[in-house]
Amino acid sequence: MAVALASIGLRAADVSALTDVDVRRESDLLHVAIDVDAARIQPGRDREVLYTPVVRAAAGTDSVVLPSFAVAGRNRYYSHIRNNDLPAGRAMYPAGSGRVIAYRESTPFMPWMAQAVVVLRAEVSHCCDAPVQAPETPLARLDYERPVYEPVFRFVELTGDSVVERTAEGKAFVDFVVNRTEIRPDYRGNRKEIAKIIASIDKVKNDPDAVITRITIKGFASPEGSYQNNIRLAMGRTASLKEYVREHYNFSPEIMSTDYEPEDWEGLYAFLDTCGLTHRDELVQIARSALEPDARDAEMRRRYPAEYKYILEHVYPGLRHSDYTVRYRFRDFTSVEELKRVYAAAPDRLRPVDFQRIAATYASDSPEYADVYTTAAAVHPFDSECNLNAATVALRAGRTAEAERHLTRAGDTAEAVYTRGVLAGMCGDLERAEQLFATAADMGLAEARTEAERVAALRNRATVEYLVKTAGKQ
Repeated sequence: MAVALASIGLRAADVSALTDVDVRRESDLLHVAIDVDAARIQPGRDREVLYTPVVRAAAGTDSVVLPSFAVAGRNRYYSHIRNNDLPAGRAMYPAGSGRVIAYRESTPFMPWMAQAVVVLRAEVSHCCDAPVQAPETPLARLDYERPVYEPVFRFVELTGDSVVERTAEGKAFVDFVVNRTEIRPDYRGNRKEIAKIIASIDKVKNDPDAVITRITIKGFASPEGSYQNNIRLAMGRTASLKEYVREHYNFSPEIMSTDYEPEDWEGLYAFLDTCGLTHRDELVQIARSALEPDARDAEMRRRYPAEYKYILEHVYPGLRHSDYTVRYRFRDFTSVEELKRVYAAAPDRLRPVDFQRIAATYASDSPEYADVYTTAAAVHPFDSECNLNAATVALRAGRTAEAERHLTRAGDTAEAVYTRGVLAGMCGDLERAEQLFATAADMGLAEARTEAERVAALRNRATVEYLVKTAGKQ
């Protein structure tokens, strides 16, 4: 005989037997808790109702059937007890007993459960009739999809206006007559070596945007000969080279400076550390010893004459050199047109404030605007404002790893903290994002308070919507 669903158990139109439903995710598990008042279930003495919770993907493509529990009328209940015929693991409760059934089950959380529903199936059976399936009762809708954070990007105005300074450096191997300090331009290869210095100066001097601020020449002698005489030679030869260059350009004396190193032992160390001479280790030990310079040179010559001869002929000549540095700065550029000309040809001549003036001529969402700020950070890699804007450009393009690198050099201003909050939010760490926005707001950035509130709303959104009203879910 068919069973009248309206007269029994829990069904889609009557869920009064449910006293509470709780679904929650903890790490990699989904917990389902259902409390049922058995007193409200009256299937009849010879019938039972089998309840089965099911987690089903919102799209209906996947599902997990959780363990069932049964509520049986008096005769049906004791029949199962006498015959011990319940399936392994199935819980059974007497109907109308006044007992609250506390159903608790967990299942591994699967990716598809991020958008899913939890339903309760009810199947009524009788010893003499085929089971009858009641309509499913929807219990809860799950929404564990990571909330989409839509950031509000902020750029700062670049203010750095320090003069852009550069240096050109090199070595010249100017030969001098033995024990003499005056320069002879036509002696050996001097014409070519002096030309190196002249070329470096000319390159800057002929640049209409550059102004030479300092030329430094440092002379070195090699370790052979007495140390005191080498002092005289290094000083005198450096002074001669300085005067030669100064007179060639008619530079003011104040623009040029000199320094000297009587003997270039560092250059000798560099050779010995990598050479293949037979007694290399012993020579290194002598060269780096605490002996006076003259004693060191004499000891190498005495103990290892063959190797010393090679050093004297092939190494010491290269230690007689003049290092030169041309320091210069770039002038200030006044018009935007001039700035754009320099930007296109040589952006490393621009100050951060110059990049700001160029950026201001483009729409903030244009590729040109982004390129200007990215280039500014490349030219000024240690400027915090340049790095901050470059980070924002990268974030706007979704390049979070690049943004993170720039933010390590972006300082600790409220704007920098705000942008770190944007990075955290875009990487899915909404808790940290909210903390950073709150910190930026406390530092005086009013807009950060709004972002903190937006992120808090995302974090605190309901991940479970209950579809039934119970005493515990009013």
